[in-house]
Amino acid sequence: MAPNFLELEGVSKRFGSVTALEDGSLSLGTGEVLGLVGENGAGKSTLMKILGGVMQPSAGAIRIEGAPVSFATTRQSMAAGIAFVHQELHSFANLDVAANVLIGREPRQGPFGLFVDRVESARRVKPLLDRLKADFAPHTPVETLSIAQRQLLEIARALSLDARVVIMDEPTAVLTPQESDILIQFVKDFAAKGNSVVFISHKLKEVMAVADRVIVMRDGVVVDSVLKNETNEHELAKMMIS
Repeated sequence: MAPNFLELEGVSKRFGSVTALEDGSLSLGTGEVLGLVGENGAGKSTLMKILGGVMQPSAGAIRIEGAPVSFATTRQSMAAGIAFVHQELHSFANLDVAANVLIGREPRQGPFGLFVDRVESARRVKPLLDRLKADFAPHTPVETLSIAQRQLLEIARALSLDARVVIMDEPTAVLTPQESDILIQFVKDFAAKGNSVVFISHKLKEVMAVADRVIVMRDGVVVDSVLKNETNEHELAKMMIS
C-alpha cells in the first residue's frame, strides 16, 4: 500500500453553536484517488475548504508526510502542494485563458518586468490544455467559453501549480458525458504518475469509475471508508442516508 501523503485527524468546524463538521478524519495515499460522497450538508465541502485553506478548523490536526501543518490562507495550502478546483467558477471573463490559468504568476518582460509575456504564457498553458483535451486555445477569450469549458480552465489552473493533491468539488456537474469521460481518464492518468486526487461528487457511478477508495460523510461526520472493490453504488447510497 502506498504511504499516506496527507492525513486529517479529528478535524472539526463550529460556527457559534452550530457544528458543521465533527471529528473529520481521513487519509490520502500517494497516487490515490479518494472519492468523497454524502448528501448536501454532510460536511464534505467544509472539510475540503479547511484543507484548501479557505477556512480554519475549530479543532483537529492536518499532517503532510507525517509533519503537522496548518493553512491560514489558500496560498499556504497551495505552497504545500494542494490545489482546489471549486464547484463555483472563478474565471475572469475579460481575460484570455492563459491569463486566467497563470493569474498572479504571469511571466513578465520589458523594462522592470512591466509587461506580461503573452507568448511565454501561451507556451506554458498549452500543454495543460492538451492534457485535458480541451477544445480551446491559450489565447481564447474566456467570455467566449461555455460553462463546461470554464470548468476545464479551473482544472488547468490547478495543474499549473504543480500540485501533488488536487481536490475536485463536483468537477463533472456541468460537463457533458463525453467531457466527463475525458476528465475521469485524466484523473486516472494523473494519479498513475504519483499524484493524489480527492473527487467529490453526487454521481456515484462516476465515483465508482474513478476512485480507489470512498469516504462517506453524513451529518458532518465521516461514517465509513471502503475500498471500491468492496462496495457498489447501492451500498454507498445506503451509507449516505442511514
